[in-house]
Amino acid sequence: MATTDGSPVRDRSSELGSASSGTRHTGLRIALGILSIVVGILVITRPVNTLVFVAILFGVQLVILGVVRIAMAVSVADLPRWLKVLSVILGILTIIAGVICFIRPQASLVILAILLAAGWIADGVADLARGFTGQRSGGERAYLIVLGVVSIVGGLVVAIFPGESLVLLTQIAGGALLLIGALTCVAAIVGRRRNP
Repeated sequence: MATTDGSPVRDRSSELGSASSGTRHTGLRIALGILSIVVGILVITRPVNTLVFVAILFGVQLVILGVVRIAMAVSVADLPRWLKVLSVILGILTIIAGVICFIRPQASLVILAILLAAGWIADGVADLARGFTGQRSGGERAYLIVLGVVSIVGGLVVAIFPGESLVLLTQIAGGALLLIGALTCVAAIVGRRRNP
C-alpha cells in the first residue's frame, strides 16, 4: 500500500501482532524456566520420592502397553490363533509387571538401574571396540577408549550399587534442571531487552 505521494505505508497491525507474540513467547520461556527450577529443587531435595514417582509412571506405561497388546491381539482378525494367544499372554504378563511396579516401586527401580547399567556397559564395550579397530587419529582413538572405560566403570557401579546410583543420578538431573531453568529465564529476559 502507498500514500498519495507514493511513499509506502507501514502496516502497524503486523508490528503490534509481532510485539504481542514476542511478549507471549518471553512469558512462556520464563514460565518454563521457573517450572524447570521448581522441578529441579524438588528432585534435589526429594530424590527418593522422585524415583518412586518414576517407578509408578513406569508401571502405568506397562499397564497401558499390556492392555493395548491384548486389544490388538483380539481385534486383528488375520492373526494366527497361536500368535493371538501368545500376544494375550504377553499382554497379561506386562499388566502384572505394571501392577508390581505400583506395589513394589523400589523393585522396579532396581530393574531400571540394571537395564541402565547394561546399556552403559554395552556402549562402553562398543566404544572400546571402535577405539581399538579401524583407521583413527590418535586423539579420536584415545577419546573412544577413555569414553568406553568410563561407560563400563559407570555401568558396573550402577549395577553393583543400584539404589545409591539412582539417587545420585537423580540429584545430578535435578541440578541440570536448575541450571537449564535459570539459563532459560536469563535468555528470555536478555532477548526481551534486546528486542523491545
